[in-house]
Amino acid sequence: MTLTALYSFQFNGTTFGGTGSPYQILSVDGLEGLPEIRNQDDNRGYADGMFTGQDFLSGRTISIIFNTFGAGATSAQTNFNAIQQALLPQRSGTTPLYFKLPTAVGDQFINARVRALRTTIDPNYTYGYITSMVQFFCPDPNIYDTTLQSASLVLGGSLGRVYNRTYNLVYNSGTGLPAATVNNAGWATTYPTVTFNGPITNPIVGNITQSKYLYFNATFTNTDSVVINTQDKLVTLNGNPARNLLLGSSQWWNAQPGNNQIYFSGSGTLAGTTGGTVTWRNAYI
Repeated sequence: MTLTALYSFQFNGTTFGGTGSPYQILSVDGLEGLPEIRNQDDNRGYADGMFTGQDFLSGRTISIIFNTFGAGATSAQTNFNAIQQALLPQRSGTTPLYFKLPTAVGDQFINARVRALRTTIDPNYTYGYITSMVQFFCPDPNIYDTTLQSASLVLGGSLGRVYNRTYNLVYNSGTGLPAATVNNAGWATTYPTVTFNGPITNPIVGNITQSKYLYFNATFTNTDSVVINTQDKLVTLNGNPARNLLLGSSQWWNAQPGNNQIYFSGSGTLAGTTGGTVTWRNAYI
């Protein structure tokens, strides 16, 4: 994905906005600033005021109003038909909405799906000046850099014994183990993805900064590949769901703004055991 013009957007392979485009942006609402806040406040019953609960970010709704024009030998209606095909709703999942604004961080994107496309039919429409509004819903309100960051996880020594019981105890906090620095240069929480291969027994992927760790009760061979998606809290083993391999005492972690120290270890390693890789994107709200 490469956007060359400021104030341009790209969705589903179609670019709109920016200098020379047949689609000119009039306004964008909901992209800058906070999304809706989902709160857990409750009333005080037979008393004035409220009990304050926790606040969470909800999904983000983005509305873009744009004009469609003709360009050269291509009519406005032909261009409009093309963008309608790119802005179809989807039943599940999201598609990256890329954009280029005059910010210091470069090109960015947000994961979105189309929820509405409305067009005004008036005299201007007849003369090739078509005004439309497209509305995107973004279940994840975070905005991300297009550049994917990565760091290598060097295999560390064992943390000690992990008792595979309901009270799972782990000795050693992880201090002193070789750690990778995940630098989230944004100002919102981001969620890294960790990948590692066997052979290894009872691997542990920990966040020293947050004192949270993911423990696996399994032995992986040299043909096994494990992927941990910390945002969706998913674990796959050779492409198949494997979250059941996590011990109950595991705690999911993320990467806060700034430096986060991540390490990889296990209670048993074999010849050929390597480390892993952690990838992430800087995140913004």
